Amino acid sequence: MTHARTQIRKAVVNALKGNTAAESRVYESRVYALDDPKLPALLVFTPQESMGQPSIQRPRTQMRQLQLMVEGYLKARGDIDTEADSLALEVEQLIAANPTLGGLVKDIMLDTTATRLSGEGEKPVAIVSLTFVILYSVKENAPQTPL
Repeated sequence: MTHARTQIRKAVVNALKGNTAAESRVYESRVYALDDPKLPALLVFTPQESMGQPSIQRPRTQMRQLQLMVEGYLKARGDIDTEADSLALEVEQLIAANPTLGGLVKDIMLDTTATRLSGEGEKPVAIVSLTFVILYSVKENAPQTPL
């Protein structure tokens, strides 16, 4: 059985894959070589998690707050701000349509959105980063089983 974080990432990837301008180019990783023919693309990753331990008896029930990032990579051309906003809109709408990921989590909320340009590759790309906060709970001795 996989950790609840892994299950959550995979559920978000599955929700986005084939349903945005990125089509099937949705990857569960923050490190993926994205050259021009592979754009637009989405990267989904979970860089941070914090937790509380609201119950006293063991095994404790932990309410976890997971940071999930969806980064959209687009070719930097034309009206890139509008293209980035359009991709962000698709992501936001898909996630808002299923805020519990089918009962896997308690809630998902968009926290921040940021856009930037990068000239590190062969051709410049625009990156739109959406940060979501996901609330879910597990028992401390069973982090693979969301409650």
